[in-house]
Amino acid sequence: MGEAITYDRKLFADNLMRLIRENHERQIDIARLLDVSKSTVSAYCSGSQMPRMDKIEQLAHHFGVSRGELLGESAAPAPAVSVPAAEPESPILPIYRALNERGQNELVRYGRYLVKLPEYQTEEKPEKITYIKHYLVPAAAGYASPIEGEDYENIPLDPGAPVGADFCITVRGDSMEPFIPDGSLVYVRRGAPLQEFDVGIFFVDGDVFCKQWCVDYGGTLHLLSANPVRQDANIEIPRDAGRSCICFGKVLLDHRLPQPSYY
Repeated sequence: MGEAITYDRKLFADNLMRLIRENHERQIDIARLLDVSKSTVSAYCSGSQMPRMDKIEQLAHHFGVSRGELLGESAAPAPAVSVPAAEPESPILPIYRALNERGQNELVRYGRYLVKLPEYQTEEKPEKITYIKHYLVPAAAGYASPIEGEDYENIPLDPGAPVGADFCITVRGDSMEPFIPDGSLVYVRRGAPLQEFDVGIFFVDGDVFCKQWCVDYGGTLHLLSANPVRQDANIEIPRDAGRSCICFGKVLLDHRLPQPSYY
């Protein structure tokens, strides 16, 4: 049985909402971090539900605070300043939310450039490390094993990684070159909508592939190599073939790949 939690839910909820606000995050960001639904995080923030202890430890690590400070066991005295009941939203958040995925990545990239300039820097704070799942078996432009089970490691998230990635995986093979070279680490978002010729991670007949995709008028699914000399690595799945194809997610790239020249 899991460890019972008997701490003050209201105090925990207040601390959690404060940390979310101070770090300019949203409840959906915390839901993704903890791998729970947004409604569950809303229950945490209202005090109607407490997370398991492992989730509390994960939250404390994410926000860079002690478990006791999060739970209110030994929270430091509040500073002698007046804090408004409803802190105004950061002006950058509406801009970020109004941008598409590419625009969000550009905004974050420019922000990282600005924070390196001395004239824009605030007092230095300890770096907060964020981790991401890295699946250990190469699932690339060639062949690999399914992305399932415990076959992954948690690695520090590269500051230059695309925003919104759920996991990363190493690409092996040359069929996606020159856009995705052999040995590249690609970042993937689960559940992201795919447009024709976007790059995704696909599970087909027990193997995993990194490919561009499209469906022709006859309903045949085509998983395409970006490298025109590797058309031999293309995969065709007719509508009535009875073969299984699962998309694990969209590969997040700096720019959208063009339709393969040979297709």
